[in-house]
Amino acid sequence: MFLFTKLAGALLKPLSLIVIGLLVGLIVAAFTRWRRSGLTLIGVTTLALALISWWPVSNTLMAPLERVYMPVQVSAPDEAAWTLPRNVAAIVVLGGGAVDDPSLPLSAQLSATSLQRLIEGIRLWRLRPDALLVTSGALPRGRSQAEIAADLAVALGVPRARLRMLPTARNTAEEAAAYAELAGTLGADGDNAAGFRQPVVVSSASHLPRAIAEFRNQGLEPLAAPTAHRAMPERFALPSDFAPQADDLRTTEAAWHEFLGRLWARLRGQK
Repeated sequence: MFLFTKLAGALLKPLSLIVIGLLVGLIVAAFTRWRRSGLTLIGVTTLALALISWWPVSNTLMAPLERVYMPVQVSAPDEAAWTLPRNVAAIVVLGGGAVDDPSLPLSAQLSATSLQRLIEGIRLWRLRPDALLVTSGALPRGRSQAEIAADLAVALGVPRARLRMLPTARNTAEEAAAYAELAGTLGADGDNAAGFRQPVVVSSASHLPRAIAEFRNQGLEPLAAPTAHRAMPERFALPSDFAPQADDLRTTEAAWHEFLGRLWARLRGQK
C-alpha cells in the first residue's frame, strides 16, 4: 500500500499530468485523423503549465492551507500568536526528504524543506531546552532522515541526550504512530507524561493540518508549529512577476500534494 500511494502521488503530480497530456496530444496529432483535437490538447496543457507556474495561481492554491495555524512567536505581538506552554516535553520535527551522501555536508543532505523544519525545531527547543527534540523520517537505504537531522542538530548545539529519533517512519501516518509509541514509553517513566502527550509538531505550514489530524488520531493533543511557508505576499513590481517560474510550479505541486493527501485520509476514514 505504501508503494502504491507513492506511485500514485508521483503520477498525479500536476507536472506529470501535463507531460502525459502533452504526449497524448502529440500522439493524437501525429498518428491519428484527429489532428486538430491533438493540437488543442497540446495548447490547453501548455497553457495549464504556464498558469500553475505563475505566482497568482500558486499562491491562491497554497495560502488557504498555510493560514490554518499561526507561527510560534517568542513573544506574542497579538492575541492570535502563541508561545510554548510550560509543560512541553517534546518537539517533533517531521521529515521532509533527505539523501544519505557522506560526501556532502550535513546541511546539504537534508532537503530544503527538511532543513527549514529542523531549524524551526531547534529554535523552539532553545525556548524549552529541557524538552526532547524528536527527529523523524526513513530512507530506503543508508542512514535515515531522522539520523541525518539528529546529527545536524548536534552539530548546531543540541545535546545528544536531548534527542530522540523515529527512523522507520515513512509517511505522516507512520510518524504519528511512531511518536505515540515513543510517548507511551517516555510517559511510563512518570516524567511529565502529560507533556509527552502534547508534543509540539513542526512541519511545513501547508502540511500541518493533515499532520495534526494524524497525531490526534493517535490520541495525542499536538500543538502546531508551522514553518517553510511558500505563499509569500507578492505584487506585480518586476518584469519577472509576469512570467512563470519553476519555484511557483513547486508551490503548486506542494499544494496539490496536500489536497491529494487529504483526499486519501478521507478515503482511509480519518476524521
